[in-house]
Amino acid sequence: MYGLRRGALIIYIATGVAFLAFSAVTGNAAWLVPVGLVAAGYLIGVLRHASTCPHPKKMTITAILLTILTTIAAATATWFINHELGYGAMVASGFIGVLAGVTLAEHLAGAAYTASFVGMSATMVLPSPAAATVAGAVVGIIIVISTPVFRGIGGKGGTAAAAAVLMTAAFVFTVGM
Repeated sequence: MYGLRRGALIIYIATGVAFLAFSAVTGNAAWLVPVGLVAAGYLIGVLRHASTCPHPKKMTITAILLTILTTIAAATATWFINHELGYGAMVASGFIGVLAGVTLAEHLAGAAYTASFVGMSATMVLPSPAAATVAGAVVGIIIVISTPVFRGIGGKGGTAAAAAVLMTAAFVFTVGM
């Protein structure tokens, strides 16, 4: 399980580095300073928290599968409400978040709300429901492996969603979907 915790920390660090690289590639120097400061603060926080991270509780295979299925459904539903029904990203994510909060257990509601951030992505990033479904699965896997990391500290959901979208977008634009 220690390897999974290390993998989760690597994913979070890679997300900050990816945002910094994106800023550098776009050539917009105005983005380099704030993104660099955020990435540096993020890296310091990850390294500081890694030493005090609690030992993870073992999740059952049922809990793992339920978490991943929940994130797939939430990401795909949010994408559909956002793009196909035309309600927009904020309404779609808010609706899925409230629905999950009212109907699901706490850990599944948090996973669904995190996955709703994935569904907020523009069609230029996640061009189809299939891409949103893949990103939903990826964010579910990230949530499962990073459960003990940053427990109680804000920003984990958004960072997990951003990492999933970055990985999925790279896959989509490489393979096509």
